[in-house]
Amino acid sequence: MEIIDGKQIATEITEKVADEIKANKLQIGLAVILIGNDSASELYVKLKKKACIKVGIDFHLYRFPDNTNTDEVIEAIKFLNEDRDINAILVQLPLPKELDTKKIIAAIDPKKDVDGFHPINIQKYINGEIDFLPGLNEGINILLASTKQDLTNKKICILANSDEFAEPLEKYFTNQGLNTKHIHLTDPDWTDRVKEADILITAVGKALLITKDNIKEDAIIIDVGTNRLTKNTIVGDVDFESVCDKCSYITPVPGGVGPMTIAMLLKNSVRLAR
Repeated sequence: MEIIDGKQIATEITEKVADEIKANKLQIGLAVILIGNDSASELYVKLKKKACIKVGIDFHLYRFPDNTNTDEVIEAIKFLNEDRDINAILVQLPLPKELDTKKIIAAIDPKKDVDGFHPINIQKYINGEIDFLPGLNEGINILLASTKQDLTNKKICILANSDEFAEPLEKYFTNQGLNTKHIHLTDPDWTDRVKEADILITAVGKALLITKDNIKEDAIIIDVGTNRLTKNTIVGDVDFESVCDKCSYITPVPGGVGPMTIAMLLKNSVRLAR
């Protein structure tokens, strides 16, 4: 088993972004909306702020309490849509269950949608009208490419709750001629589908859900899950210790997809500013 070092790959991308911003004297403003007190979201926002400061992106945090309603968030987004100093807008997910996530994402100006989750941008990508792959998905693609494995004839399974995340990624791999399926935990046969996968991408937010009994021999695993077990312990959707002797490549949590997500955020903020 080999560990896919997302942290190292992300560092290389971040350094290139910093050089580009400095060389072209770019002025970039990123607005991040954080709602509630989800510990994983708090951590990610903190890391995103640190990364932005490091490369020279102006970071603006808009924090809302748990009892915020959907209309209040949309009003803030409308303000940011009109703010000329803001090039990129990000709503930190997941949102509290009481909020309408799809409606909030749809309120973002598609030209400032740094995550690439706006329905217009997703549809344009699926239709082949733009090549702006959502940052999280592009990061996953880069992590897979780093293994230098031939993916021809490989079965890819995306186990995810979010269609906004899964659909563009499924489209991307399907366009490469790869057999790709997106499934949910609510699918009665999800365990069978996962066990058939040569490449498993999981993003369901269920700590240690996937064990060695759930995966195929020599599978490549991309673990997007971020789950806090204790104050100082964060794990993925995959039980790392259980699967490490059975899989061929795996992203650790932390240190895998997380750093790549942040690196892609910086890269896409530059794209939008340009």
